[in-house]
Amino acid sequence: MKNLILTFMAFVLAINVNYAQEDLSGLNGKKALKKASRLLSAYNLDQVNSGDKLLEAKTVIDHAVKQDDIKMDPKVWITMGDVYNAFVGYNAGQKVINPDFQEVEPNGGMTAFMAYKKALEIEDGNKQALRGITDAIGSISNTGLANYEAGDYLGAFNSFRSVLDIHDLLKKYGEESPLDIEEEYNNQVYITGLSALSAGQNETAKAYMKQLYDKDYDKPGVYDAMYKLTIDNDVDEAEAILNKAREKYPDDLGLLFSEINHYLKLEKIDVLEDKLKFAIEKEPENHSLHSTLGNIYDRQYQDAYAAGNMEEADKYFASAKEYYENAVGIKSDYTDGIYSIGALYYNKAALVTEEMNALANDYSKEGTAKYEKLKVEVEELFSEALPYFKEVEKIDPSDRNTLIALKEIFARKNDFETSGAFKERLAKVEAGETINESFFQD
Repeated sequence: MKNLILTFMAFVLAINVNYAQEDLSGLNGKKALKKASRLLSAYNLDQVNSGDKLLEAKTVIDHAVKQDDIKMDPKVWITMGDVYNAFVGYNAGQKVINPDFQEVEPNGGMTAFMAYKKALEIEDGNKQALRGITDAIGSISNTGLANYEAGDYLGAFNSFRSVLDIHDLLKKYGEESPLDIEEEYNNQVYITGLSALSAGQNETAKAYMKQLYDKDYDKPGVYDAMYKLTIDNDVDEAEAILNKAREKYPDDLGLLFSEINHYLKLEKIDVLEDKLKFAIEKEPENHSLHSTLGNIYDRQYQDAYAAGNMEEADKYFASAKEYYENAVGIKSDYTDGIYSIGALYYNKAALVTEEMNALANDYSKEGTAKYEKLKVEVEELFSEALPYFKEVEKIDPSDRNTLIALKEIFARKNDFETSGAFKERLAKVEAGETINESFFQD
């Protein structure tokens, strides 16, 4: 019964917003203006049931503004603004009755603004036009928010920028504006810059964000945006902005992540350990942070091993494995983390293999014994790595790096049949194919 009622209501609404469109070709501007005004008044008397009157008023006023006998009369443009502004309330009312109602003229507020602005061009300071513009602000702002949430960032920017333009226009004529409150104005500048940044309009975004940055506006996102808009052109200035921001907002995670990514990009490994640990304290369930710290320790391990500092190398190896395991513990199908543990053993095996190969021509008793010991260690390390690569392959059979590792490990184990199978799979992946079924069926 409920569905039947909703269907009936939708049918009633459809009746209310349909009307027989008449031929307006013989209607001059003055008569069209009068007719549109009457239709709008009729709609205002019964806004729930007179959607057809509003739609007809729109058609008639669209005709009127094109007519030479009246297109330079501010009244016709003010009426056009009033008609399009009316769609804001009409759509809201219909949505209450039927949530699935498709809005009519969803950008009505913006069209209304342009109509009122035209009236002001014709008659400077027209009070009706200024009142209409003020009424349109809320609608334009809401349209901007809806566009932003829908991912239409350029549409959002155009709406938000128009709100600022309206504010400037109202101040020009000494009128009050919702943005007279400084915090409201600053917030409008902020969301305008943010939407421009999201739309990829970086230079435009920077102009808005710099206004707020220069007045030390108290919002971390301003500093983060300024950093991102500066880093490609001036690394030192961007880092100074970031340092200032981190000093001002030490607990802001967005800035912390920007800082971490900044130093990762610059490969300043030495400063990242403490920053990542602090981030993990703030977001202990963020598997990516654990994995990134594991990667830092992994690189420190390799550096220490290459320098011959085995005690340090062992410490970093253990820390890398711990944080990779933390990441997988948080997200069990996190293939990057699983792969990283396998790669940790695999790469260590490769380093030990280099040591072993250096002893290949040493036939002394001591050299041979050391060679054999390292050979056993290499085999054990590859065996340690294997289960992790197998697990990744079960989740993602097309992962190229995993296929390479499996091919090599099975070759070292003298299992050339399995190694060959992975060689074939690797060739398919490199040719652009996708493998959907894992080699390992257990």
